[in-house]
Amino acid sequence: MKPMNLQQLLLSGVLLLTAQGGLAGELAGTLEWSQRLALGSVVSGVVKTVKVAPGDRVAKGSALLSFDQREFRAAVSRARADTRRASTLLDEARREDERAAELYDRTVLSEHERTQAVIGLREAESDHRRAQSELALASLDLERSALQAPFDGIVLKVQAVPGQAVVNTLQTQPLVELAADSVMLFISQADLGMAGAIQQGDAVVEVGGQRLAASQVRIGLEPEGTGQNGPLY
Repeated sequence: MKPMNLQQLLLSGVLLLTAQGGLAGELAGTLEWSQRLALGSVVSGVVKTVKVAPGDRVAKGSALLSFDQREFRAAVSRARADTRRASTLLDEARREDERAAELYDRTVLSEHERTQAVIGLREAESDHRRAQSELALASLDLERSALQAPFDGIVLKVQAVPGQAVVNTLQTQPLVELAADSVMLFISQADLGMAGAIQQGDAVVEVGGQRLAASQVRIGLEPEGTGQNGPLY
C-alpha cells in the first residue's frame, strides 16, 4: 500500500474487505512504516554538510550527510605512499632472492646467506600485504565518511548539524532516521472469523478519503485482546 503524502501517516484508516456480494466487513486500524532505520557511521569525525531535512524523500544511494574528509583523504594518501614503498622493497627483495638462488646453485653462497634472502623476501611480501590492507581500510573509512540512503524512503529525523563531533568508539550514534515509504503497514485487530475472511477476500485500505490496495495479509499467532466473538489477533 503506497501512501500519497506524509500527512496520511497521522491518520487512522479502515480496512475494507470485499467479496463477490460486495462489502464483507471493515476493520479500524493505523498506518505504520514497513521499514524504519536509524542510520549512523562506523567512523568518527566532524559533520561538514547535512543534505537532508525531515520530510525529504530520498532515493537509494543519495547523500544524506558527510564528515570533514580531509583527515580521511590524508590517511588514504599516506597508505598509498606506504604501499608504493612496500612494492618497491618487494621488487628489490625478489631480485635479491633470485640473485641469491643463482649464487647458491653455483655454490658461491652459503646455506645461511641463501636462507637470509628467503626470509627477506617473505618479510617484504608480508609488509606489502599489510600496506595493501591498510590502504583498503583507509579507503573504506573515506567511503564511510559520507552517509548514503540504503533504500528509497523518507527522512523522519535528522540528529546532526554541521560542526558536530561524532565519536563512535563504543557505540554508533544515530544521525539520520529513514523510513521506506514505498510500502506501508496497516495494523488492526480481528477475531478468527474476520481474519479468515480477510485472507479469502480482496481488501483495500481507506485513509484520508483515498482507497489503496492492500496485499500480503499476515495474521499474528498470539491474541492481543478479546472481542465479542473471542480472541483478537
